[in-house]
Amino acid sequence: MTSAEDKHNSADYPKPTYAWYVVFLMMLFYVLSFMDRQIIAVLIDPIKVDMSLSDVQISLIGGLSFGLFYSTVGIFIGRLADSMHRPWLIAMGVFIWSLTTALSGLAGKFWQLLILRMGVGLGESALLPSTLSLLADYFPAKRLATPTSVFLLGAPIGIGLSFAAGGYLFSIAQDITAADGWGDVFFIGGSAAWKLVLLFLGVIGMIMTLGLLTVREPRTMSAAAAKKQKEKGLKASEAAKLSEVKTYAKKYWLAIASLYVGMALISLAAYSQGFWDITFLARTYDRDPSTVTFMYGMVQLFGGLCGMLFAGITADRLSKRGVQGASVIMVTIGAAIATPFSFLYPLMGTASSALWLMILAIFGSNMGFACAASAVQRMFPASMLGLAAGIYFFLSNSVGLLIGPTIVAALTDYVFADADKVGYSLSIVGGSARLLAFIIFVAGLKAYKDLLREREAGPAA
Repeated sequence: MTSAEDKHNSADYPKPTYAWYVVFLMMLFYVLSFMDRQIIAVLIDPIKVDMSLSDVQISLIGGLSFGLFYSTVGIFIGRLADSMHRPWLIAMGVFIWSLTTALSGLAGKFWQLLILRMGVGLGESALLPSTLSLLADYFPAKRLATPTSVFLLGAPIGIGLSFAAGGYLFSIAQDITAADGWGDVFFIGGSAAWKLVLLFLGVIGMIMTLGLLTVREPRTMSAAAAKKQKEKGLKASEAAKLSEVKTYAKKYWLAIASLYVGMALISLAAYSQGFWDITFLARTYDRDPSTVTFMYGMVQLFGGLCGMLFAGITADRLSKRGVQGASVIMVTIGAAIATPFSFLYPLMGTASSALWLMILAIFGSNMGFACAASAVQRMFPASMLGLAAGIYFFLSNSVGLLIGPTIVAALTDYVFADADKVGYSLSIVGGSARLLAFIIFVAGLKAYKDLLREREAGPAA
């Protein structure tokens, strides 16, 4: 690494203070996105009662409607991020998902809420691929894991706040709706408490969208960077041709496939856990779901924050010391940590012991989420990074959201035929998925290191 590359204040990158401001701003939007998607899980019972919905209808609103659009559209948004003004693209996404969240608070029928949740997925699909692409132009490659992991802290913070604070927001909304004269309030008078929560989150998001006016597009802000791109024969705003992407993916297929498939399995385990853990705690240890929700939110928050920060900071330190492939090394270690505790926590004799082991499973998984994203950033040239990130999150979320929770349910219903044995299903699915992911990461680690060496040795593909 040259001294010029090591200095963040070079002409190729924004000033560190401003770059970190953008990281924290994007993290806040990521927190908001997870609150908007997870809050449905907190409001399941009141929504079911108010709209007379079945469990199947609730599952469609909370999972399938969001997941299909979120996963699929992300590929196309990623392609746009390779050429469009990324802050504007993110702003459109934030506004769309916030608007549809607010409108969900006005829905009176199942089909209306279903379509609006599709809109939430559509809007949120813009954030991840666009931000990963953006941050790659804000920080040098060997300092990228830490800011990326800080941005991704929005996931555990958002999940934790949804469970820990969602109930509090709902209780405030209940007090408002129970007040005298509530039915006479203009426009929203008489609305149920769960609708007020969605309206509140949606309006907050639309206001927050204004913050993106302060985010600059690096492709247009540095004459030196533009000159450098021109010398490489690539316009700053030009996306790689699909044929070039195909050639690149074919050349480095083992490194790419091992990371993508392995992280899809990690996501499968994580989404299964997030969907069923509260039910598992309530059924297995005879706990009230309302009391378990807060504890679980704190477990997600603590385990997720520690895992992401530890992995991101460590990966950057290893990179600075010349360790090749540090990000995928940390992903592999994370899978190794998560695997045994994924098998064990659902089999514990007490709820407290299960919760302690959950922290370690969540810690390991979030090490993977943090460093896999930075690995993708280093793996691909800037001209195809948005598309690559979109495909990565498509695989990760489609497998995790659409398959993971269903496998647990199928094992519980058709293999064990006992709802109280959901813990056994969680152990099998979560432990096996993370173990297989670990094996795949190990198999692809050398290929990833070779890819980085070739990229550093010659011009970007």
